[in-house]
Amino acid sequence: MSADAAALIRHGAPTPCAGRFVLEADAWQAMIAGLRATDLPLLGLWSDGVQVHALFRHGPTPLVASVAVSPDGYPALSPVRVGAQAPERIIHELWGIPAIGGRCDPWLDQGRWPVATPLAAHPAPTPGLPEGREFIDGPAVMQAGGTVLGHGPAEGNFRAPFHLRLGLPGERIVAVQPCMGYAHRGLAARLRGLAPQQAVRLVARIDATATVAHQLAFARALHNATGTPMPAQGVAAGVMLGHVERIATHLDVLAQAGSMLGDGRSATLAATMLEQVRQACRDLCGRRLLFDVIPPPAALKPRMDDTQLTMLAAGHTALHRLFWRPRGLAAQARGKGVLSAATAARWGIMGCNARAAERGQGDVTDRLDARLSEIGESLSLLAALPESPVMEVEGGGGEGLGRADGPAGPVWHWLRLEAGHVAAWWCGDPSLALVQALPTILSGAACEDVELILVSLGLSATGADL
Repeated sequence: MSADAAALIRHGAPTPCAGRFVLEADAWQAMIAGLRATDLPLLGLWSDGVQVHALFRHGPTPLVASVAVSPDGYPALSPVRVGAQAPERIIHELWGIPAIGGRCDPWLDQGRWPVATPLAAHPAPTPGLPEGREFIDGPAVMQAGGTVLGHGPAEGNFRAPFHLRLGLPGERIVAVQPCMGYAHRGLAARLRGLAPQQAVRLVARIDATATVAHQLAFARALHNATGTPMPAQGVAAGVMLGHVERIATHLDVLAQAGSMLGDGRSATLAATMLEQVRQACRDLCGRRLLFDVIPPPAALKPRMDDTQLTMLAAGHTALHRLFWRPRGLAAQARGKGVLSAATAARWGIMGCNARAAERGQGDVTDRLDARLSEIGESLSLLAALPESPVMEVEGGGGEGLGRADGPAGPVWHWLRLEAGHVAAWWCGDPSLALVQALPTILSGAACEDVELILVSLGLSATGADL
């Protein structure tokens, strides 16, 4: 069914970026009409101020449809792809470009920005709100009645910087309203004008739990833009360090979940294994956290030490046994925070969260089990690393798209170069789709389970807000 919409896109004008086609306004409208009857997944939506770009997945290949922005804006995709709601609101905030037929209320701006539409050619100064934006509960939260609770960064703890308004007419949550923007750092503006070597340092710090994935996706976009193949050492380093990062991030989630559920044995073992991975990172590249490793440093070792891999494999076996024992994490987390396969498909959620939904009911237990399985897969691959395939360059006309698999799902980077510097950039992080799906995932949950559910999802506020 997705072939018809994909064919419409491919009939557009080709661009220097492989897989990107520019559609006329009537073709964009026809694409939207075609999307109503197809299952073509939307992976991202962004603007460069002149055009709006929509990234779709057509089989194994990405497909980008672009349309020029008219004085009135552009026809919204959100009526046919609900995952476009937040990107449309972000485009309007950053560029002042409205989505015709979509929402234009703020997503990032909490009323403290010194200018409106900061990425536009002529951003307008704004006095802002002295106390920031008020929390105005939406219709769903108001209709829920009962108690309205806040869950967010202003509570004196180490929670991720985003706020949730939770409507609890009884013991269970029936309405959720996310309030984002606290982790917004203006990266799209900060990267403009930078040399790629400077830009990649900022990219590496988008999300500490997926820093390798962001570096690798940016590097692939850069090589596609310049038409130069990635060196073999860089390809091999990306494969190896990507698996190391996935193991570390999954262990961190399991350690937090064990602590929250009072399973001290699982929490301690997962934390001990995480420390072993950090020490292995230090041995591999001289640093415990994997910032600035793509392109790889000259001192990077080609593989992990066999003794370290053996210790981690033994720990994984023990952790798996603890997980499934009576009264273990699996039993305690069952039924909490269900993300069904249908919900994942509706919001464009991919990665381990989607895989957990496909092989079970998609609750916290399934997500933690999926992370455990992926740890085992990565350890097996690290023990016998296959020869890395040569990266095939696509494009080479100063514009490129790159993808890498992160611990929570695929990460995308798109960039355009002018005179060897970044002229435009976009990043697609899996957390934005997860945030939008929270009202469904948290519906029916107990308030005390919210933090556990969020941890199991691997949601990154910095990745969502950029």
